[in-house]
This record gives sequence, structure tokens and C-alpha cells, in this order.
Amino acid sequence: MALKIKILGPWEVTADDEPVKVAGERRVGLLARLALSAGHVVPAEQLLADVWGQSTAATAAKQLHIVVSKIRDLLSRHQENEVITTVAGGYRLNVERENVDAHLFTLLSGRAGAARARGEAATADRLFQHALALWRGGALTGITAPWAQVEAARLEEERLMALEDHADLRLAAGDHRALVPMLTAHTLSHPLRERPRAQLMLALYRASRASEALAVYRDTRSVMVGDLGIEPGPGLRRMQEAVLRRDPALDLASPAMLMTLTERVITTARR
Repeated sequence: MALKIKILGPWEVTADDEPVKVAGERRVGLLARLALSAGHVVPAEQLLADVWGQSTAATAAKQLHIVVSKIRDLLSRHQENEVITTVAGGYRLNVERENVDAHLFTLLSGRAGAARARGEAATADRLFQHALALWRGGALTGITAPWAQVEAARLEEERLMALEDHADLRLAAGDHRALVPMLTAHTLSHPLRERPRAQLMLALYRASRASEALAVYRDTRSVMVGDLGIEPGPGLRRMQEAVLRRDPALDLASPAMLMTLTERVITTARR
């Protein structure tokens, strides 16, 4: 049987697609922490600090051993080899990294980026779609420990980067009209991210909605000045200027002309 662990959304463990119930805050937290380092040893001290928090109970190490044993007993019936291996000073979860959705997402989005760099747009599009479809909600939902919040923020940033990379790919393919609703929702959810604002401006401009593209810039400036006290970055300002003068570089380019002013503007906004 193949164990799979899903943390990109509500916590879920399956064996051959059948759910395996893992109950208890520390069991769930410990298994999730090990899953994020699947195939690698996590020091016991790190597990105690992350899962047990600031507890200084003399029995904490014993409690860790007990929780590991309970997880082993629960999952051993679903996997032939040892699920958790005890090694000097720590523990290792013996689950293929691709069977943990967070690792699979990172792998697929990395492959998508590489395919895009090689000019393999169709392959990149398929890989981005597969990667983003793994997300069923916020990462590590239901796990409130500080370590989980840090990891959830890191994974969410990876998701946003993949989403925006995919949007770049779709813009280059002429999918600007279909992108407008998604990018509008994205900018509403993340109003201080300049890159999707630039992408939305470009999508609107290419859809013959230049006045709306300029309205996006005005809204962005209002938000940034009001919330942060700063002006939009140079990339977004260049996008506004390009829209105002109807720069031909904003028109849909051929695959051989992807590094136009448009690409440079969006790349600058990404920084």
C-alpha cells in the first residue's frame, strides 16, 4: 500500500486512496512535522520544540517516544516497510516525498518553470495546472503551532509564485481575457503584491480595456500610499506609462519575442 499525506488544505492521510484517521493534536502535529521533512532525519530536540512548544516537562522525551510508537502502530498496517525509523538523535518518516502533497507541489512547479524556460509552453501549462490543483485550502489547516504557521506562510508564498508564473505563461499564450477574473480576485486577496497588478493591467489592456488597466494602477497607488506610505515600484510605473502611450511592446508577442518590455515590466514588479 502507498501512504499519502496531504497538508495543502485540511489534514489528510490516505492508504491506497482510503482515509486513515490520525487523531490527537500531538499525533497530527508530529506526523505533519515529519512529513515536511519526509525521507530526512528530524532531530528529537527539534520535534520537542515544535510540537511540545515551550514545555519543559521532564517527561517530554518519553511522551515523544510514546506518540511515535502510536503513529507507528496506526500506520504500520498500511505500509510494509517501517513508517518511522528511529536514528541517533531523531526520527525519519519513510514515505516517498512525492506522496506528500507539499513536496509534490514543489517538484511539479519546479518542473513547470524549467519547461517554460525551455520554451515548452504546453508542458509547462499542464505541470502548473497539476501543481496548483493539489491545493485544497490553506496549508496545514487546523495545526496552530508556531512552526506550522511559519511553514504555511512559506508554502503559501510558493503557491502565489506558481500562480503568477502560470499567469505569465497564459498571458504569453494569449489567454488574457480568461485571466482577468482570476487576476482580479488575486489582487483583491493580495492587494500589496505588485506583480499580479501588472499582469492584470496587461490582461485588461490586451482585452481592449485600457481605461480599466489604468484604474488598476490608480487603485494600486492608493492602496500602497495609504497602507505603506510608498509609491508603486518602478516596474508598475513603467507599465502605467506603457499603457498610456499604447506601447506596441504590450501587444501579444510571438514566442520568439517573449522578453519584450512587457516581460521586463512584470519581472521588475516581481522583485
